[in-house]
Amino acid sequence: MKTDRKQILIVDDEEKILASLSFILEQSGYSVITSTDGNQVLPILEKNTIAAVILDLVMPSNDGNEILENVLQRYPGLPVIMLSGHGTIPKAVTAIKKGAFDFLEKPAQTEKIIITIENALKKKSLEIDRTNLIRNACERYRIVGKSTKISGLHATITKVAPSDARVLIWGESGTGKELVARTVHLNGPRAGRPFVVVNCVAIPDELIESELFGHEKGSFTGAHQRYIGKFEQAAEGSLFLDEVGDMSPKIQARVLRAIEESEIQRIGGNEPIDVDVRIIAASNRDLRKEVKEKRFREDLYFRLSVLMIHVPPLRERKEDIALLTDHFLKAFCAEIKRPLIELDPSAVRTLISYDWPGNVRELRNLMEKLVVLSSSRIITGEAIESLLSESSIDDTTHYQRSTSLSEARKRTEKDNVLSMLLSNSWDYRKTARELQISRATLYKKIKAFGLGRLNK
Repeated sequence: MKTDRKQILIVDDEEKILASLSFILEQSGYSVITSTDGNQVLPILEKNTIAAVILDLVMPSNDGNEILENVLQRYPGLPVIMLSGHGTIPKAVTAIKKGAFDFLEKPAQTEKIIITIENALKKKSLEIDRTNLIRNACERYRIVGKSTKISGLHATITKVAPSDARVLIWGESGTGKELVARTVHLNGPRAGRPFVVVNCVAIPDELIESELFGHEKGSFTGAHQRYIGKFEQAAEGSLFLDEVGDMSPKIQARVLRAIEESEIQRIGGNEPIDVDVRIIAASNRDLRKEVKEKRFREDLYFRLSVLMIHVPPLRERKEDIALLTDHFLKAFCAEIKRPLIELDPSAVRTLISYDWPGNVRELRNLMEKLVVLSSSRIITGEAIESLLSESSIDDTTHYQRSTSLSEARKRTEKDNVLSMLLSNSWDYRKTARELQISRATLYKKIKAFGLGRLNK
């Protein structure tokens, strides 16, 4: 027996049917409101909290489908179950197409009535949960800022998100490209469905094919069981290909084919598998330049860049720094349950004067360090400068003047290497490639400059 006494509205012009349905539902723990007049449906809904409606399709003075449309227009999440006589089945099917949850054929069996009501309420509950999850996710992945650049970014996302078209997001490392991708997903037609991330630069070349497309048991050494790849994991949702410009030509070809044919094949598999995903890709490279230099397939570039979004670097939206620091400080203080710390005006000025080669990611890391390491409730500009200096991430203008040209060159090179490492999240392979040096040479420079890994 139910204890919450959910109210069900039953509308039918036959008193016997109302009495019969009322008895069945009340015996099952529901509270029932009845009416013989379809014109009273909306007034009853306005005055009562109704969990579901059972509505007769054909009444002397009312058309059930017309009432259904009015109800769903005013209360879009409300389950409506249509009552249908034997001769009105085609109308009941039409009602389903218009949004009715289901229909019951007269005379309805007790078990069928209860199961249909329970399923309708479960569906409604799931939809409420889904809406709450999406709302919470939107808040969690909120893009913070009120600058002109961010306002423009929001405007672009608003235009792009409702479409199901592929999106290419470009911008420097650390600007928040994944955050933008999640925002597009959460505001698009696939919100509530999976959002699956593939970091194309973090996965070794020999593993990324299996990671994307999956493999069958025994298809290669170490394949002890079947693995479902990211394309399948993202079914009916969005697949985010981060740093897509780092994919090898072989993987580019396979991704292109998957996009063109909407199907994949697992490694070692023989059967094609249909995949329904929205592709959102991101790169910190200029893929147009990569195409011209034959490092990225032109056909794949045009497939991915149906819609494009540029994420501005932090140095171009410095008016957002105060909002961002406040956001991060509140989040980190709440996480470790310590009193909120604040920045004094000199600290904010210091943050604004810095050029942030690692963008928002670097600012976020700095705020986390402050929360963990600082014992003070008020952070000064001196404390900020000290942390920046300790992390060796100061701009060259903070150094004393060089005593020789060679020293100046060395410091400039050090800044360049460090900036690139920060921008690439300390990915040595990627940094070496962008600096056009070997990884062995990069390791030597890191050791010679005494950089160390700042983000450990």
